[in-house]
Amino acid sequence: MFILLFVLWILFNGKITLEICLFGLGISAAVYWFAVKMLDYDPKAELRALKKTGRVLHFLAVLFWDIFKASFHVIRVIWSPKRKVDPKLVFFYTDLSTDAGRVALANAITLTPGTITVQCEHELFCVHALDTASQEDIDESQFMHLLKRVEEK
Repeated sequence: MFILLFVLWILFNGKITLEICLFGLGISAAVYWFAVKMLDYDPKAELRALKKTGRVLHFLAVLFWDIFKASFHVIRVIWSPKRKVDPKLVFFYTDLSTDAGRVALANAITLTPGTITVQCEHELFCVHALDTASQEDIDESQFMHLLKRVEEK
């Protein structure tokens, strides 16, 4: 956070001089100290979050790729007149331990075309799937495994 504050100070000033840098270091240190002492900011939590950044980016990359693939699948389902649409509700349990992880899983399922999270109660999920191909592997999705890795300390 200290580095971010200092970089923002430099960017907002628009030029770099010795006086601006020294004053920015002082202001950044004071704001950082205030956040730690008065706002119960935890620098260790910041380090843990930075360690998880790679896992979160990997999850987002997989999510965007699945959204892309599922979009074309739904287009094929819509445009093919002979294709049979067989919507179903799929119930499954997850072993994600945090509410944030379960919410991220529910949102990832809903963002993927062809599936909608209908209900999420603790470990039990109910997902509406458009057809048989959308129903496959919902309960053992790669989203769940990636989010489990994000939850690890």
